[in-house]
Amino acid sequence: MSFNSDTTDYETTCERLEARKANDIVIWMKELLNFNHQQLKKTKLIIKVQINKHRWNVIYEVDDWVWLSFRNVKTTRLCKDLKDKQLDLYQITVKVSIFYHLRLSVSIKHLHSMFSSKLLRLYSEDSLSEQHSESFRLIIIEDDEHWKIDDILNFRRYRDRIQYKVKWINLDRNDE
Repeated sequence: MSFNSDTTDYETTCERLEARKANDIVIWMKELLNFNHQQLKKTKLIIKVQINKHRWNVIYEVDDWVWLSFRNVKTTRLCKDLKDKQLDLYQITVKVSIFYHLRLSVSIKHLHSMFSSKLLRLYSEDSLSEQHSESFRLIIIEDDEHWKIDDILNFRRYRDRIQYKVKWINLDRNDE
């Protein structure tokens, strides 16, 4: 017997141990990957529920008449609480997903004409008899309705804006 041991047996044993460790790491990584996929699916579902929590499921069609909300529209009114909640009644011309293109009057053409369904409310002719919806005094150029000025009576500067006192043609004194 000699003291020289067979080195091939030792090297193959080490290689087998390293291969077994590598195989254990691969199995652990696969389990971790599956766990992460499951957690990602749960998170996506939670996010989807949260996003859709306040979504309106109202679907409007082309040629429907809708009320447009005043939300995100800046006006000259000083107090937010005194401004109207609905801008006016408009007709839907084009539908793109949950967004709607409205036929706006000329006096508010500076607004973008695409609106989310959250800003719209369907017009109903079956409203309660006690409810009265007053039409707004907007200048409608298409129908040839104009408010004509008879005379400018006075003007003043108020909070960095110029205000005019105007006398209208064919307007009763009570309507001013």
